[in-house]
Amino acid sequence: MKSNHLIVFVFTAVLLATACTQTENTTKQNTIVVDSVPMAIPLSQQLTALNDSANIRWERMMAADSQKFADIKRLLEEISYCKKYDEKAVDKLLKQRNEVFALRYTQANLSDSLIDLYDSKTTELINKVRNVKANTKEISQHPLADQLENEILKADRDDLLVYRKNYDQAASEYNSFLDQNKEAISADASLANYQKRKTFSVVL
Repeated sequence: MKSNHLIVFVFTAVLLATACTQTENTTKQNTIVVDSVPMAIPLSQQLTALNDSANIRWERMMAADSQKFADIKRLLEEISYCKKYDEKAVDKLLKQRNEVFALRYTQANLSDSLIDLYDSKTTELINKVRNVKANTKEISQHPLADQLENEILKADRDDLLVYRKNYDQAASEYNSFLDQNKEAISADASLANYQKRKTFSVVL
């Protein structure tokens, strides 16, 4: 009889210990959940991140454009390595290449009229370079010329549009943030330099 009472006592003690352990674990878990609540990101940090994102995409776009003009120069040089080529035309196009590149827009002066002018002059230059290449018979012995021509066309027809869309997307997100937080931003003197960005007006 005493042994039965002892078994019941031991069983009851085990149940109580298990219940206490579960309660303790539940309390710890709840505490962890409360402690993991993320802090709000300051407005200034959000604005800086959006601005930096737009700058990075602008720099990538301009770097690709610079490479295109470097390839144009390199293609003209490749043509000049041929025994027979139109020297006057190549010299003229090298000069024209520099003139067109000097017309390139910046973030400050970006406008539809300047974009259209730069694009049309660039296309005109590329077409003239391709025409001189096509009329240089020995160029077939210079396989690099074809590679350069293909890269120039890809950069001008495909890559440029992608880079402009990417920049416009980042600039639009930045501009929207400025609008949505206009009062808070204007109230903070340290954020006065953040102004709206001009875009290429590319359909996103």
